[in-house]
Amino acid sequence: MIRFLNILAAAALIGSAVYAYTIKYQTIYRSDQIAKLTRQIQQERDGLNMQRAEWEHLTRPDRLAPLADKYLPELDMTHPNQMATFAQLPERAQRGDEIGKKLEALGLSEPTNTPSATRPPAPATPAATTPPAKKR
Repeated sequence: MIRFLNILAAAALIGSAVYAYTIKYQTIYRSDQIAKLTRQIQQERDGLNMQRAEWEHLTRPDRLAPLADKYLPELDMTHPNQMATFAQLPERAQRGDEIGKKLEALGLSEPTNTPSATRPPAPATPAATTPPAKKR
């Protein structure tokens, strides 16, 4: 009986050692994956920052102005000191009250008869009136 318990204890010890080592190696593997993904994320961030810097370099006004003058001569440049009077501005298309026009076409543009304070109130409906409560 004691020999059987010794063998069982040794098997439990070996099993727990195998389990501990598998957890250890899984942890090492996962930490390596996390470090690799962290490096990839940092490389992507660096690449995005580089592209933003290139975009800002390419869209500088002092670089675009000569190109616009060369390839788009029909565009008139506006200057900050350019001023115009109100009369020189182009007329804006007048838009009417489209909903009002539709209501007029339907004949609904006349004013409605709203109840006034001089008219007597309408009689109450029988369902709305309740008999007074009786006292006991």
